[in-house]
Amino acid sequence: MSPRAIAILPAYNEEQTIAKVVRGLREAAPGVERLVVTDGSRDGTVAQVTALGERHLELVCNVGYGRAVQAGLHYAMRHGYDVVVTIDSDGQHDPRDVSRLIDELSRTGADVVIGSRFVSTRSYRGPMGRQLGQLLFSLVTGLMGQRIYDTTSGLKAMSAHACRTILEGRFLDFHTEVLVRLRMLGFRIAEVPIDVHERSAGRSMYSFVSGLAYPIKTGLLVITGMIDALLRGKPK
Repeated sequence: MSPRAIAILPAYNEEQTIAKVVRGLREAAPGVERLVVTDGSRDGTVAQVTALGERHLELVCNVGYGRAVQAGLHYAMRHGYDVVVTIDSDGQHDPRDVSRLIDELSRTGADVVIGSRFVSTRSYRGPMGRQLGQLLFSLVTGLMGQRIYDTTSGLKAMSAHACRTILEGRFLDFHTEVLVRLRMLGFRIAEVPIDVHERSAGRSMYSFVSGLAYPIKTGLLVITGMIDALLRGKPK
């Protein structure tokens, strides 16, 4: 029996791309349900999602990517899904990769499968500060017994057990600190290579200033995640 799966799409001011992403998922992964989490969008994102007849959670204010994902995970766990996939709403991810990640989760028995931009190539580029931070925290994960090449990918497939454990902890970014915590608790994480398209519309949540601040902020979050795992977590 195929796992009951849902794709969580956090969306903040993505009126120009959300319809394309939703239609792509409908075509490429028809067996995967969808939930759009509109994160206090001030443009026409909610109207677009409503016109498409898509299930969605409308957050009344912008709480940030991590909290929007957290809201989606709570929904998925309350409604009994076996697998949760997160995918960005800006059109950079290929909807066809969603089924690939779910298949890999089942095939390998992993708890998390990351759609990785860097596991086989480093063709994707971002702000220099962010690139350096990604490399640094990729190396940090190696100290946990397994190097994760793309710690900030927004495309992930996760088992329900991993999702419940994530929700027991504290996180803000839903990236490196979550993966480090899961590794410390003995969860299995795999990566599959993906291609990522350049953003064609809308505005990235990452700016020059945030790119410079990223290594510091993420470092503090990783330390918090490690402490949380040591104090509150139990081995799987």
